[in-house]
Amino acid sequence: MVFAAPGEARTKAEAVLRHRPEPLHASVAHQVIGIWQRDFGDMRLALRHLRRARDWAARAGSADREADVLATLGVALVHSGRTRQGLDALRRGVGRGTGHTRARVLFRRAYSWWVLGHHKEALEDVRRAVPVLRQAGDVIWTARALTLRATVHLALGAVERADADFASAEDLWAVTDQEHDKADAVESRGLAAFRSGDVPAALRLLDEAEERYAKLGTPTFMLSIRRCEVLMAAGLAAEALAEADAAIAELDSIGGQSTRKAELLLAAARAARLADDPATAIARAALAARLFAGQRRSWWEAHARLVLIGARHAAGRRSGRLVADAAAVAERLVELGAPAAPEAFLLAGRMALGLGRTADAERYLAVAARSRRSGPPLARMTGWAAQALRARAAGSTRGVLEACRRGLGVLDDHRMTLGASELRARATAQGAELAALAQQAALRSGGPRQLLVWSERWRATALSAPPTRPPADPELLSHMTAYREIAARAEETRMEGRPVPALERDQRRLEREIRSRTLHMRAEAPHGGDRFDVGRLLERLGDGVRLVELAVVDGRVQVLLCG
Repeated sequence: MVFAAPGEARTKAEAVLRHRPEPLHASVAHQVIGIWQRDFGDMRLALRHLRRARDWAARAGSADREADVLATLGVALVHSGRTRQGLDALRRGVGRGTGHTRARVLFRRAYSWWVLGHHKEALEDVRRAVPVLRQAGDVIWTARALTLRATVHLALGAVERADADFASAEDLWAVTDQEHDKADAVESRGLAAFRSGDVPAALRLLDEAEERYAKLGTPTFMLSIRRCEVLMAAGLAAEALAEADAAIAELDSIGGQSTRKAELLLAAARAARLADDPATAIARAALAARLFAGQRRSWWEAHARLVLIGARHAAGRRSGRLVADAAAVAERLVELGAPAAPEAFLLAGRMALGLGRTADAERYLAVAARSRRSGPPLARMTGWAAQALRARAAGSTRGVLEACRRGLGVLDDHRMTLGASELRARATAQGAELAALAQQAALRSGGPRQLLVWSERWRATALSAPPTRPPADPELLSHMTAYREIAARAEETRMEGRPVPALERDQRRLEREIRSRTLHMRAEAPHGGDRFDVGRLLERLGDGVRLVELAVVDGRVQVLLCG
């Protein structure tokens, strides 16, 4: 009952404890309250109740009861960052339990392995659990185990196996009265479709999940945030903003959680930035930052302030105070270990340049430029953009063009890994800025052919539409799905202040494999590796044929006559 009707379960458990129950019943009641606190309340209270549940189980002399509580306690300890204690509790639970109970413990340990990024260990445990749960006729726990196994398959890139397990789990949920779990299963399939790059299927399934939740009267604010991510990844920023704003209005109407409101406001602010609506972005990000500050959620507050400062800059605001704010946010992001730190230093440097504060600009841009050699693809692109601005400030046309070339090379090599959240749109905007910087440098150097090349490069970057269907290549699909699943989870763990090294290692490995596969495919494709070549264009035009190209650089139309 604690998952189907959590509030009612907690009330009944508290009623049991008021009447001096026997040890076995006291153990169950404390475990129910511990689960409720773990998932909806205070983790410290959860651990206190779960330890009492363990002690009462030991007094009752029931090995299976003790094993079950140890499993719940182990999961809670892992979530609270006490990994070694949690895994030890789960190990003891597996040792104490028998048969059906042991299978349930194995399922919880598999879940903990998944949380920690140990996917092979997770798959081994859940594979051992499923046949026993099936044989016991435990429909609910079998469905949970299949859902977990599907999620692990996603992290390993086994898309077809994940789809099969999700479908099997949904069939099992259909014969139960666990309506919330049924809706959750549909939502999981929607997220799986998103991870594999099928945006239309993802949106359809998330819509269906929302309908199911609505019938239960369950708030769907987290679902709205996920749908915003899908819409932004598809390049539909205005739709994402409308989605977030509608969810905020609904949350306000019922007096919902301020923590969830702050997250929705940040999603709305990011969508507004991508939709080129800085005024709305400023309003949403400012409120989000205030709420996060009041909630003492440092990671979230720093990211909301970064969006806020970027929106103010986009709206035309210029001041030394804004530069100082950007630098302060950048330093805070460094302290938090956030990959967005180079972006904040680049913003501070760009604004300092605009104010003519060259010494400050050089200092901030130099820090941002360090990321061009390592880190996630977007951070490396940011580093090359900072290097291009440094070269322009130093009057080096060659330096600008080289930095732009290198930065756009990162975009070309890693475009496939930028499928989650608004990363693809941010990378495209960064790429367009690099190409525009190169256009300006080419115009100043007086080279019309170079200006033609970079104008075409700008178009190829700024006008590119993100794919909404999975790639046809099975190997690439496998790597991309695993990468997006693991990257999303790695970001979540960083937000919670507990980075998982195993996830970050897998993310870097998959990034390399995707790059290798896309380079291989590009080499195999006819003319796939060709770059735009002015000489070849002129040969194809032949004698007497002229091509007129219009390029807008710094607000002026440049006319290129090719022939």
